Amino acid sequence: MPNKKATAGRAIAPAGNTNLAYLPERIAIGDHEVRPEQLYIIRDRRPRGQGPWSDEAFDKIAWRDAESGLDCILLRQASGVWGGFVAVVPGHPLYGYREDAIPAGAGLRPHGGIDYAEVCSRKEPEAVRVCHARMGVRGAMLKTPSAEDQTADEAWWFGFAADKPGDLVPSGSKPVLASEEGEVYRGIDYMYEETVALARQLRLIEANGDLHAEPAIAPPSPRLGKPGGR
Repeated sequence: MPNKKATAGRAIAPAGNTNLAYLPERIAIGDHEVRPEQLYIIRDRRPRGQGPWSDEAFDKIAWRDAESGLDCILLRQASGVWGGFVAVVPGHPLYGYREDAIPAGAGLRPHGGIDYAEVCSRKEPEAVRVCHARMGVRGAMLKTPSAEDQTADEAWWFGFAADKPGDLVPSGSKPVLASEEGEVYRGIDYMYEETVALARQLRLIEANGDLHAEPAIAPPSPRLGKPGGR
């Protein structure tokens, strides 16, 4: 996929779930149009210097995947890499499973594998929180949690990060040296595709009611990077 800059569409009402002046109605990630529910710039997580991340306009984007109906988050980690997260609610066959207990039959294969499985992290600042946005009318935060918000608080989030062998970690070795050694920065376009693929796999597992669903999409192509790396 072309590495297009993540760009914002028409802005609407001011919102409490962004640190921009306005929450855009839509943003572009690669060739996809996404309607954000949260959108943040996190300056202390932005990699220093020029690199493949320089055209990435945001550091956190939360949205609902239109195909699966599941809530998703892309959140830049403290190391500068992207993390992808998808939520399931009580009743899902994998609800409450920790990352090291997910049955192999579930077939979850996001980049590098699942390395995060937690309930909604409401106590964290919203800019770095892995949780749902509390929304009333678009652009306005709810003062009193609704029944839907309370259910969202119980959501179980599965996540993964692009800090595996073969990945270029901005806070680690110098980017030029790392790229010469074959490490690759996994940008927002790539991590978006991996996140929505995970969301659709989790939805298929829920629809089938078991942990042995076949992947909803073709297996991912081989990873670039060091031999044996992901």
